[in-house]
Amino acid sequence: MPQLDPASFPSQLFWLAVCFGGLFLVLSVLVLPRITRTLATRKGQIDGDLAAAEKLRADAATALAAYDEALQQARNNALALAQDMRAEIQAETDRQKAELDAKLAAEAAQAETRLQAARDAALAGLDVVARDVVGDVMQAIGMDQPADGDIEAALSAVQNR
Repeated sequence: MPQLDPASFPSQLFWLAVCFGGLFLVLSVLVLPRITRTLATRKGQIDGDLAAAEKLRADAATALAAYDEALQQARNNALALAQDMRAEIQAETDRQKAELDAKLAAEAAQAETRLQAARDAALAGLDVVARDVVGDVMQAIGMDQPADGDIEAALSAVQNR
């Protein structure tokens, strides 16, 4: 093999140095700066994305806090509204109950008046019927017809008891 001939070593070392130097020069001047710029750009983009993500996280935390506060305020408003409605309904119920109680009391008073009038009318007619019945009973058992004054005195005595 010609590469292993010691007489060709100096020329091989020369061309190795030339190729290595040329490749090193091409890589260091053309390729490595592009790679470095690409890495720097990527690092900057990643740092920017991380900063944006951190900002969005902070904004999300702020929005969540605002949402929680709004939710708590809505709950408080709903509770207050429910209590107000409960109070209004209770007031309306109490008002209707008072109206109904007043109406029932008026009807009860009217019924009591009618009942008293009916009782008075019945008792007034009872005196006449009692006189007639006493007279008829006395005649039925074979006694004489009593005087109207005697019947009146007996009925008065019974009523005054």
